[in-house]
Formats: sequence, C-alpha cells, structure tokens
Amino acid sequence: MEPERLAQRLGRRLRDARFTVGLTVREAAALAGLPSHTQLVRYENGAAQPPLDRLGALARTYQTTPAALLAAHDEAVAIIATLDQADAALIERLLRALDVAG
Repeated sequence: MEPERLAQRLGRRLRDARFTVGLTVREAAALAGLPSHTQLVRYENGAAQPPLDRLGALARTYQTTPAALLAAHDEAVAIIATLDQADAALIERLLRALDVAG
C-alpha cells in the first residue's frame, strides 16, 4: 500500500475539519477569506496545497492549527492542536507530567 501523499492527507484533514464544524464548502471558503470555493475544493481533493497564510486562515475557521492539519499521523492531530493552543501553565504541567513519566 502506497503511503498517503501530503497533499492528499492535508486535503482529507481539511474536509474532515470542515465537516466537524458543520460548514459547507462555500461557507468555509467565505469565512477563511478564499477568493472562491472552488479553490477550497482543490485543496480538499489534494489537487493543490494552500499557501501558509491560507492554511492558517482555514485552521482558524476550523478551530484547529496548521500544525495539526499537517501532522504525520492521524492519531497526533488532537494532541498537536491542543499543544498549539495551550497556555504556558498547561504546557508547564504537561512537561512536569512527562518528566515524572520519563
């Protein structure tokens, strides 16, 4: 089985994130400031990759982070999003917990 290409994985995650927040392609494109919903369709199909500023806008629209959308493993998406959005106190608690576990 061939590994999933980055564009395909990102496209799948963008589509899944859009479904999770309950937006149509047109609604998501408008909220993210894309010039056309067809561009979002291209991103979701893996035919094109969004530039970083658009990836950031889409991540904010979907209440996640660019790093989470780009994660190498599906299992890491939620963890990465949580860490990216964590405040300093939460990160400090996690570091202490990991130090104790290690």
